[in-house]
Amino acid sequence: MRSLVVKTTFSQIKLVNYMNSIHIFIISWKGQHKNAALIANKLLAVTKNVCIVYSDPNPDFSFNVPCQLIRRPDKLFWGDKFKSCLDACGDGPMLIIHADCEYSDWVELIKRCHDVVTKLPFIGVWAPEIDWVPWIVERQVIAHIDSNIVAVGRTDGIIFYLSSQVIARMRRANYDENLYGRGIEVMFVMAAYSRGLIAVIDRSIKVVHPKGSGYPIEDANVQFQKFMEQLEIPERIQRILINTSRISKSGEP
Repeated sequence: MRSLVVKTTFSQIKLVNYMNSIHIFIISWKGQHKNAALIANKLLAVTKNVCIVYSDPNPDFSFNVPCQLIRRPDKLFWGDKFKSCLDACGDGPMLIIHADCEYSDWVELIKRCHDVVTKLPFIGVWAPEIDWVPWIVERQVIAHIDSNIVAVGRTDGIIFYLSSQVIARMRRANYDENLYGRGIEVMFVMAAYSRGLIAVIDRSIKVVHPKGSGYPIEDANVQFQKFMEQLEIPERIQRILINTSRISKSGEP
């Protein structure tokens, strides 16, 4: 009985240390602030490292939430907000949540992320399963780690965890010409694999997200292609290998 108590206490200590080291950013914009505040207040019950990165056309708008707040110009979008997260997260890992997501227990999501990355310390990118993404998840699966965790060649940029090593690489990228942030998720996945880490989707956590995107597709695609030019050579090779594997699985020519 005594050894069980010690084991439980040690596990709790590790969780507390994790909560104190990880930086959680909630991305918000007009129409999503109520949900952002709800998520922040839930998470503040277990960690103080919560920050809302937001924009709003109303200059008088402000949050009434006891956490760090970073306001960005309303004319800027995801690329700028992601860069703000990188600038503010320090040396520890980070987890980003877009405020237009719904999940029944945000604390459970954070704890699950902790459990997985502690068990598998070679994870560079962790993401839950999103109920709608504009691609087929099965085609991105590289390997099944267990019944819930799959190593993938792609995640979305909706909710995700980045390790310190991946963050350090993402800080070297230039986001000035990537207003809509398309391709950020491609870069951090390739950054992980080219550094001996992996990217995973956790299918035990299923998050609801509205279908579609508010960004102009053509402009976002142009910015995406430009942003991909910043991939380092090992990352470019990794992308070719993953895309080749995906095409082979799908049966595409």
